[in-house]
Amino acid sequence: MIQLVVCDVDGTLIEDGGSAESLNPEYYEVIRKLGEKGIQFAVCSGRQKVSVEKLFAPVKDQIYLAVDGGSMVFYRGECIYSKTLSKELCRELIEDARQIPQCDIMVCGLKRAYAASADSEMYRWMVNGYGYDIQAVGDLTKNVPDEIVKISLYHHNMVEKLTDPWFRPRWEQRVRLNVAGIQWLDCVPVSSGKGTAVEFLQQALSIGKEETMAFGDNQNDMDMLRCAGKSFAVANARDELKEIATGICGSYGEDGVLRELKKLLKGIL
Repeated sequence: MIQLVVCDVDGTLIEDGGSAESLNPEYYEVIRKLGEKGIQFAVCSGRQKVSVEKLFAPVKDQIYLAVDGGSMVFYRGECIYSKTLSKELCRELIEDARQIPQCDIMVCGLKRAYAASADSEMYRWMVNGYGYDIQAVGDLTKNVPDEIVKISLYHHNMVEKLTDPWFRPRWEQRVRLNVAGIQWLDCVPVSSGKGTAVEFLQQALSIGKEETMAFGDNQNDMDMLRCAGKSFAVANARDELKEIATGICGSYGEDGVLRELKKLLKGIL
């Protein structure tokens, strides 16, 4: 019997960078009903805590929030799990990322996110779309007053191609690299990631793999789906995710996840 549902956000529940208005409000009622049946719900997203809380405001105190690519887990506002990157590693990684001039850089900390400039496409999207708490600080190697949990490289549609020639090969052994849509390459601690966050929740809640259901769409969801006995890739997911999922559900535009959760409530799954 399913006891834990873990779900990605962007590309799975809503379009990439969508605001709270993009989420079908039926999800809130379904999440409440899952809780009444003793089924825990966890959002597992590359977004920061503030952004996820805005999306799930009506039920934010009833769910677990695994955020910043699984580097932190929150419950009722309290951080119950976190993984950070060393300052020296961050400095080296940012200096390398600067050598890809087409890409912007976002540094995600325990407190908030940081960018070099507020006058950029990325910064405006983080504020107006994702609803981030983000601060422009200039030099990201010197002016971030925070412990860092994730560094993300951004390009509006070619981040995978731009980071492929040398950046990813250089860093793939030192950090966990996750492509999160066409815009983002997330760099998180090697011991971190969505799969690790799910394993933490399973252990904390005494819930097994076969009692876990997961939903996702992208490369950074692969480990999360592997942690679940029943897993779904949405119809718009990358092919490699569809290959490891135990099922395919409708796209985010079709509210595919919502349909499967309603089946779960009815005891069909």
